[in-house]
Amino acid sequence: MKKLCRYVRKKQIGVTRDIRTFWWSKLFGSFGKGSSVLGAVSVRDPQNVHIGTSSVVGGWSILNARDTITIGDAVIISARVTINTGGLDYTKKGVGRKRHTSAPVTLCDGVWVGSGAIINPGVTIGENSVVGAGSVVTKDVPPNVVVAGVPAQVIKSIVFTD
Repeated sequence: MKKLCRYVRKKQIGVTRDIRTFWWSKLFGSFGKGSSVLGAVSVRDPQNVHIGTSSVVGGWSILNARDTITIGDAVIISARVTINTGGLDYTKKGVGRKRHTSAPVTLCDGVWVGSGAIINPGVTIGENSVVGAGSVVTKDVPPNVVVAGVPAQVIKSIVFTD
C-alpha cells in the first residue's frame, strides 16, 4: 500500500506541475520551450513576463511585473524569490498618496537566483551570475560573478572549468 501511495503522489506532483506550467505559458508574454513553474507563484501583470528556454521559476516566488521582467535561457529562480519592477516615489514631499514608479528587470542567460532573494526595479543581472540566498539586489550585477548580502555585493568571480 505504501508503494502505491508513493507512486500516486509522484504522478500527481508531475501532473500538477505540467498543468501549472501550461497555464502560466498561456498567461506570460512569452514562455520558452522546456521552461517550468515549480509551485504556486504570485504574478502581477503576467503579460509583462518573458521567459526564455529551459528556465525554472521556483514555488512561492513573487513576480511584480508592473514593468517588463525578462528572464533569459537556462535561468534558475529558486523558491520564494521576489522580483519587483515597481515602487513608490518617496522623493515627493507631503502626506498624500505617493506616485508609483516602475523600471524593467532583466535576468540574462544562465543566472541562478538563490532562495528568498529580492531583486529591485531597474536591475540587470549579467550572464552566468549567482545571487546568494536572502540577498537584496539594488543595482546591476556584472556577468560571471557571485553576489550576496544586503545590499548585494560582488563576493567572487566565477572561473569556468571545462
